[in-house]
Amino acid sequence: MLKSLTVATFAVALATLPAPEARADAGDVVGGLIVGGLIGAAIANSNQGGNRATTGGGGGGGIPASQMGRDTQTALNYFGFNAGSVDGQIGAGTRQAIERYQAVMGYPVNGRDYATYQYDMLMQAYYWAINGGSAQTGLVGTPLLVAYRDAQVAPQQPQVVVVPAPAPAPAPAQVVAQPPAQTTIVPAPAPAPSK
Repeated sequence: MLKSLTVATFAVALATLPAPEARADAGDVVGGLIVGGLIGAAIANSNQGGNRATTGGGGGGGIPASQMGRDTQTALNYFGFNAGSVDGQIGAGTRQAIERYQAVMGYPVNGRDYATYQYDMLMQAYYWAINGGSAQTGLVGTPLLVAYRDAQVAPQQPQVVVVPAPAPAPAPAQVVAQPPAQTTIVPAPAPAPSK
């Protein structure tokens, strides 16, 4: 409010007071550009004040109090980790929920070091779950998250396929040369004499 009042007062003063004839040399132009740049940068920084990301307390990484924080809290709550209210502010409750999530996923457990790959996995699982993953599997909460993780990990692991050994081929039939069969000629019985 004070900034707006100051800017309005300055604008009115410039508009109502007569401007004397101005003459500037190169030094004055450079000085004006520097001062103008500093003023412009100050205005830009003050306008970004509401959008500036802040980390949630000391230590390493941290989640900005922003849309990323709200998304994280929403997904953690969906999977049953109870991050508390969805406000984008990363406090003790959200950090504890992140640690529970990290433990389930097998990540290093430290609620202050929330790596991008952990956030990405959480959000991909969340979007999959709300877009049919829960209905498809019939799961909810943490088991649904674990099912997503397992489905993502499984294709990356080599699959072992057991192929049974072929049955041994039957031994080829051996052809054994037989000696030619002996033919015995038996004379027909003689007719009996007539009487």
